[in-house]
Amino acid sequence: MVRLYSLLLFSLSLLTSSAQEGLFDLLDEGPEPTQYTYATFKGSKLLNGQTNETPGKGVLQYIISHRFGSFTDEYLYNFFGLDNAHIRMQLDYGISDRLNIGIGRSSVLKTSDAFVKYRALRQSTGETAFPFSLTLYSSLNYRGARYTDGIAHNASDRLSYHHQAVLARKMNQNLSLIAAPSIVHWNLVPSPEDPNDTYHLMLGGRYKLTKRIALTGEYAFSSNHLYGTGATEERFYSPLSIGVDIETGGHVFQFHLSNTRAMSDPLWMARNPYNAANGSLFLGFNISRVFNVNQ
Repeated sequence: MVRLYSLLLFSLSLLTSSAQEGLFDLLDEGPEPTQYTYATFKGSKLLNGQTNETPGKGVLQYIISHRFGSFTDEYLYNFFGLDNAHIRMQLDYGISDRLNIGIGRSSVLKTSDAFVKYRALRQSTGETAFPFSLTLYSSLNYRGARYTDGIAHNASDRLSYHHQAVLARKMNQNLSLIAAPSIVHWNLVPSPEDPNDTYHLMLGGRYKLTKRIALTGEYAFSSNHLYGTGATEERFYSPLSIGVDIETGGHVFQFHLSNTRAMSDPLWMARNPYNAANGSLFLGFNISRVFNVNQ
């Protein structure tokens, strides 16, 4: 009888010890650690517009962009638009993993620009889950081309600004989406009745076809499409672009078709004179190359 009691007590102690260890294991596990979403998009630019991505800390990025001539502008005579090509060059640097600054130069109206980009919020799962990324972007643009209206212009007349909040979400491994509300400000407008500030909403996305190839697209709604009055009236159209991203190691090659020719932010978004419905379409591409200057 004593042996039976001893055996029961021994078995009970083992069960109690096992239960305590299981409880402590559960307590030790704690909440799931925070995991940040990465590679929502492969490049810092979608087509014309910005993505939520920035180069990493200490990374120098160079982007060269081309837009060929319109299909409606003697396309074959101009060697498939190559004779009428425009170019933009950009150089930017990652101050940190979240802060990016850069400069650019476009041949359309000889526009120079400087910009800053900051990843304010990042999509994540786990203990501090957040459903989307928020990246803030601002650019200062300077028109270098001469005015032909015979009026003496101040340097401030040549300035325009673009401010944007890029909301991005990686829906799954293949699909990523963007909604980016924007404000464009012009110091100089054609007439007193024209707004100095226009408001825009860019929608865009990427769908991966393979590990290195993806379809992309973007469209921007605008609050104003007319400038000037009478003989000086100008009509502008919403920018629309579709393209293909190809990643090749340190390069991202973006080939696209768009109704925009300018590549500086205020011009392509707010003052695009080309109507896709009339066949005013341009082939173009962006090529980005990154260099880790900290190594």
